[in-house]
Parts: sequence; structure tokens; C-alpha cells
Amino acid sequence: MQPRTLTAALFAAAAIATSTVGLNGTAAAHTDSTGILTSEAARQPSLTAAQMKNAVTLQAAGPSSAADSLNCAYYYVCGKGANGNRFDYTTCNTTYTLPNLVGWGSLHNNQTPGTRAHFYDANGAWMFSSDAPERNDVYWTPVWYVIAC
Repeated sequence: MQPRTLTAALFAAAAIATSTVGLNGTAAAHTDSTGILTSEAARQPSLTAAQMKNAVTLQAAGPSSAADSLNCAYYYVCGKGANGNRFDYTTCNTTYTLPNLVGWGSLHNNQTPGTRAHFYDANGAWMFSSDAPERNDVYWTPVWYVIAC
């Protein structure tokens, strides 16, 4: 995975903190209608050093035009960044390293209904989860790891 700029990571962290923390400084429970979960009830423990070190890095599905639609087979969670890099993962209990996704892009959790995928930052801290079936847009730059289910 290519290095990302510190500025982008800090901006994304600030945006996430702002969206998940209420004005009184406490975490705001949030589950939007599309299945993206950022509430305390969905919070996952951070990845361990071993999980990050042993994360599976598959060859990216290859850059494609950002305008191409994100087709995602059943039983898979898929995503694509603004740079055209994409992923398609299905194996449960496996930590995957994302293929350098940057900017806004698509997320499609097309796993069995109710299956939850978890997304983590570069330090292994949980960022958000997605319950299947779900489609949404995500700002991928700060997201580095995923556990499909």
C-alpha cells in the first residue's frame, strides 16, 4: 500500500470524530438508514499488532474507471476508491489490507443479510461497520483494513 499524506489522515480523523461525537463530547449513537454503523453499540476492539502484521494483502482487482459501476457478487463485501482501486472480499475472520483506496468511493456489502463487515484505520482502530445488504459512499483515504465478517 502506498503511503498516504498525514494531512489527509488528520482531516479524515477530524471528520470522523466530528460526525460521531456530539456537542457535549459524548459519542453520539448513530446508525444511518443505509447500514453504516458508527454507534458505541457497534464498536469493535482495535486490531492487534499480529492482525495488522499478518493482514492478507491480495492483488488489487485492478484500477478501473471511477465511473464504472461497482458490481459485487453475493457473499462478498466490495469497495472502490476515487482512484479506481477496488476490493472484493468474502472470507470471514480474515483481516485484509485494502488496496490503497483514496477519496470518496463506493461500498457494497452484498454478504448474507445481517452479516457485518468491520473497517479500521492505519493504526488498527475501528472506524465503522456495515450490515449487509448495504450500498453506500465512503471516504476511503483513512480506511486501511477490513474484516469481511
